[in-house]
Amino acid sequence: MLKGESGIRTASTPKQSVEMSDRAEWSYIGFLALLTATPALATDMYLSAIPTIARQWNSSESVISLSLVLWFVAFSLFLLVWGPISDRTGRKPVLITGLFVFVASSVLCSVARNPAQLIGFRILQGIGAASPSTMVMAICRDRFEGAVRQKVLGFIGVVMPIVPMVAPAIGAGVMVVGSWRWIFGVQASLATVSLCLSFGYRETAELEAGGGVVDAFRRYGRLLGNGRFVAANTTMGLAVGPLFGFIAFSPIVYQKIFSLSEIAFAFLFGTNALAAMLGAGLCVRLSPKVSQYRLLTISFIGVLVTGVGFLAVGGVHAFVFAGLMAAASVCIGLSRPLSNHLVLEQVAHDIGAASSFLVFYQGMVGAVCMWYTCRPWPTPILAFGVLVVALSTLILTVWPFLLNALRAGDRPPSQR
Repeated sequence: MLKGESGIRTASTPKQSVEMSDRAEWSYIGFLALLTATPALATDMYLSAIPTIARQWNSSESVISLSLVLWFVAFSLFLLVWGPISDRTGRKPVLITGLFVFVASSVLCSVARNPAQLIGFRILQGIGAASPSTMVMAICRDRFEGAVRQKVLGFIGVVMPIVPMVAPAIGAGVMVVGSWRWIFGVQASLATVSLCLSFGYRETAELEAGGGVVDAFRRYGRLLGNGRFVAANTTMGLAVGPLFGFIAFSPIVYQKIFSLSEIAFAFLFGTNALAAMLGAGLCVRLSPKVSQYRLLTISFIGVLVTGVGFLAVGGVHAFVFAGLMAAASVCIGLSRPLSNHLVLEQVAHDIGAASSFLVFYQGMVGAVCMWYTCRPWPTPILAFGVLVVALSTLILTVWPFLLNALRAGDRPPSQR
């Protein structure tokens, strides 16, 4: 499937463009989507098990939730490690190493004996999951250009919500027939498939010369000197906050506040993922016809409106909360392919480092939002609504200034 792709590019070799109808290219996109699924498998599949694990070990849910929050911290930090290394060694060695770490740590999670061990093994799992996550962005930037890359990111955005849509149901189903420990065994098995396919991937990176690890990390200094990249990444990366906050908050709101079963939780969580897939699908259909800047503006306003809805009626009923979250997910799903594309468009070199920093920042935003939503608030749904409104308001405040900067960057130098 993947062996037919071209090897490492040189400076004189043009970047490939693809016909989206070609079966081999669809297989390639499917491979990228499978890699992107790794982090979702590691988080969403065991969400419904958190209350059960807490009861079994006579611990609090907030302590067990640290296995989710600290997973994201480790995941985000190691995005910064894998990206620049891949610029020097290639994407393939990093991809295989990270997936191997993920599989091994998943097996260790399945035999954990206390909260401390589970948290420690989950941190190791987050380190491994960071590799395929950042390599997907880097490979897209290596292989595809312009509108084609935007379309590829959009199609991946359509496919990927399927994973969080079915993952909680898989986890709940596993717990019906066995222990929560089996969930991590399933994670290890599925990630092994990605690991095997990665051996057939042909390198796409244009390797950059450098003087060791220190030089690799100097690339981040160059990125931080790119004003448009920093501004675009910092602003648009905040848009994922409500979605990540919901991931950690979902067992609390559905199972604790609204007293739903594990199966009902999996169903409502899945409809949320379906909504995100709908948003990504709208992005694919609308982006050729509507300005990407206009679509982003609409999506940011839409999230703000749903945040006001959470404050007003979010606690009325589980279905009301789920409906509001689905609307927010449509808007976020609409914005993510466009925002990721715009951020990566601001760089011409150090692509692995840029991809790492993009996902790192989103992961750290997500970890903070997860920590926030898992706090013992007296009115948790109200606190969640405050988070959604605050992030959306901040984005929309900065957006007009960022929009001018990005549009100026689109113009030829003589017209700026």
